Amino acid sequence: MNKFSPVSLLGLSCCLLLLATPVFSEDDIASSSIEDSEISEAFNWANYKKPWMDDFQIHGFFSQGLFSSSGNNVYGKSKDSVSAGLTEVGLNLSYQALNNLSFAIQGLYRRAGESTGSEGDFSLDYAFMDYTFFIHQQGRFGVRTGRIRNPWGLYNETRDVAATHPTIFLPLAYFERSRSLFISMDGGQFYSDYNTDYGDFTFTFNIGLSNPADKELLLAVTNNPNVQGDLYSELSYLANINYDINNGKYILAFSYVNLNLAYEGTATDPYKELEIKINSFIASAQYNGEKFSLTAEYALQWNDFNNDPIHQDSSPIGEHWYVQTGYRILDNVQLTLRYDSSVVDISDRKGKSLAASNPFLPAHIGYTQDIVFGTRWDITPNWMLRAEYHRVQGASTLSSFDNPDITSIAKNWNIYALQVAYQF
Repeated sequence: MNKFSPVSLLGLSCCLLLLATPVFSEDDIASSSIEDSEISEAFNWANYKKPWMDDFQIHGFFSQGLFSSSGNNVYGKSKDSVSAGLTEVGLNLSYQALNNLSFAIQGLYRRAGESTGSEGDFSLDYAFMDYTFFIHQQGRFGVRTGRIRNPWGLYNETRDVAATHPTIFLPLAYFERSRSLFISMDGGQFYSDYNTDYGDFTFTFNIGLSNPADKELLLAVTNNPNVQGDLYSELSYLANINYDINNGKYILAFSYVNLNLAYEGTATDPYKELEIKINSFIASAQYNGEKFSLTAEYALQWNDFNNDPIHQDSSPIGEHWYVQTGYRILDNVQLTLRYDSSVVDISDRKGKSLAASNPFLPAHIGYTQDIVFGTRWDITPNWMLRAEYHRVQGASTLSSFDNPDITSIAKNWNIYALQVAYQF
């Protein structure tokens, strides 16, 4: 397999922009041949040029969580203790250069339990140019190039911003161990909006390289904490269509992703020929009333492991879904109830075959069911406080870094969580 270099990515971005450039016929060119004086009268640069300070924006956010649990650890050593192992700080800048051209960038600091260590990780969350090449009365067409967010489900594009979450822990359909893989791509995005009397449609198509550099993902794939190589991305794709009625009162969405990964190691590395192909979709539906909300999402994920000494060319199909309700008891206080389900392989829903294949593996690492009770208090427009309780059965979504002794993982356990967040 060939890796894609930054040069080839730049070429891909240029191709997208070239394809997006309007094409004019000879008649169009002939009809536009007027005197320079007429051009200067017809073209008013002031309509396009804007004072840069008026269109330069800075926003940021911060969140800190506290966790206590029984049975297993989450975000650090929370078992029969308290962990402050989840911290997220972000700063983003945007500049509207022209009416149809803008730039955006966001940096992120994230500390998430033992997988990132006590010092956490700094990363470029996104950085892209947005060019709208056609605007009509009912919508627009455009492209983005750079590091772009993946519109996966309802929450993936803003999953780092606590105020946009339904709860402290995202639903299990947003698998935390593959967070870096799904969150963004380096490449290009084509998008189109179309507004009608019956609702608004948005279509996006991403093409590029995903980011599989997270060591949590590598450990989940190889089951080997001493593995020396790295995963890298082959060309991948994502498509999303979103239907919005009455400014978000009703939302229907469907996302599909094709991710292609390979392993790079030494000549004697047992994983040196490992190839992973992930095909997944998520269907989303949401109702947002004045006080009551209802959300449901369902995802299937086909995982093909080729040339893999551990999985032995297996192709497990994962299933993840949830149903969630919210009720606003005051203008700034909301209650949330959710039932979550996640299964590693739908042909082995209770993990019995997994346990039979290895006596050291408990069956309950093959699935997770979670009942969530949560409350949110918006203290001010900038400050938010959350509290929630989880009753969990199973352990398929646990971090292996937070729980290195797999034989001692509990089947039935509880999570108590608090989170404070600020945004500007």
